Amino acid sequence: MSSVFQRGMSWHTYLNLERDLIDVTRYVALDKNHGGVWSERIAQLLLLTGSTVDSFFSEMRMSPCLDQFESVIDLRQKPEAYIGDYRRVYEPIYQLSGVELAVRYGLSEYGAIRPFLSFACYNNPEWWIDYNDVKHEFFQNMHKGTLDNLVHALGALFALNVLHMDSKEYLANIGLIRMGNLDTKLDYEWSMRNLWPYLKDSFIGC
Repeated sequence: MSSVFQRGMSWHTYLNLERDLIDVTRYVALDKNHGGVWSERIAQLLLLTGSTVDSFFSEMRMSPCLDQFESVIDLRQKPEAYIGDYRRVYEPIYQLSGVELAVRYGLSEYGAIRPFLSFACYNNPEWWIDYNDVKHEFFQNMHKGTLDNLVHALGALFALNVLHMDSKEYLANIGLIRMGNLDTKLDYEWSMRNLWPYLKDSFIGC
């Protein structure tokens, strides 16, 4: 397993980016009405988050738990992979287009987002397209560094951390992923050691 996931590097990177977004909410409330608000700082955070999503996708290729997928094996042979490659390979495995997240912080609630919804139509997400525009021409496209794009990019990174099996194992071991009400029905103490055999057989995410 990659140390990126085994040591929880990807999760801690997510947490740092989430803290940065929380800092932004001191000035711009996390509200859908503010989705079009842009700034240099938000554009910078979109760059960091988008590149982290890209790196996460790339790192996933080498996971032993994906050895049974021929599409992943083919992807490993590509010297450079792009979002279209990741969409083609990972959507059937992780069903990313169906992932819905509830976004809220403090007194405000952003609502539900589906950061990979466009994968279902074989398209790239709008936030990813805008991230690339900002990456290639920062000053000309800084206005595309919006709160909405940042929220969706960060949601995408959260979803990957929770769904990818290598990352999921780390999150289960530190107690961040649980089995809901099941543990209250058991007549013995439910530990992460008991939990992982159930999570690793999940029908979605590998």
